[in-house]
Amino acid sequence: MLRCLLTMLVALWCVLQPAQASPRYKAYAEGLLKSLPGGAVVRPDLEKVLNGLAVDARRRAGKPALRPSPLLVKAARAQAVEMIIGNFVGHTSKSGFRYKSRFEAFGGDGRGDHGENTARDRQPGPVDGVKARNLFTQWLKSSSHKRNLMNRYYGFVSTGAVQIGHHLYAVQIFWEK
Repeated sequence: MLRCLLTMLVALWCVLQPAQASPRYKAYAEGLLKSLPGGAVVRPDLEKVLNGLAVDARRRAGKPALRPSPLLVKAARAQAVEMIIGNFVGHTSKSGFRYKSRFEAFGGDGRGDHGENTARDRQPGPVDGVKARNLFTQWLKSSSHKRNLMNRYYGFVSTGAVQIGHHLYAVQIFWEK
């Protein structure tokens, strides 16, 4: 009886955990973006370049149109900042929030299938459109990242780009139409 009750409590905790994580993450991410690490700068100009590269790559590949959207830009930027703070590239934030919680915090859970690409370019040189294109090329050369980019079901993209020194960290989030 006790074992059954414990199993039910664990199952209930697992069901409720994502719902609790999303609002916590949203507040955390918004605070993070208000207080960037020293020297970090959000780069809307390079977000626009990266969005354009994604749209063009899809068009050249004959895939359905991809439209840039502001909906998940904060989530993308916050993950880029987390990658700077933790000196990593990945889909779980340094603070432990998994991609699904981060997506749901800003996009809700009714948007169907979704995915994320993350990357950084730490090569010397100016942080400009050339560096953004080099970073985007990393995604095209990676089969899993290219698969996200070319997923025919995705209709929207939100990009976050953050610079620190000569390093560029970027995140693209895709979701269904």
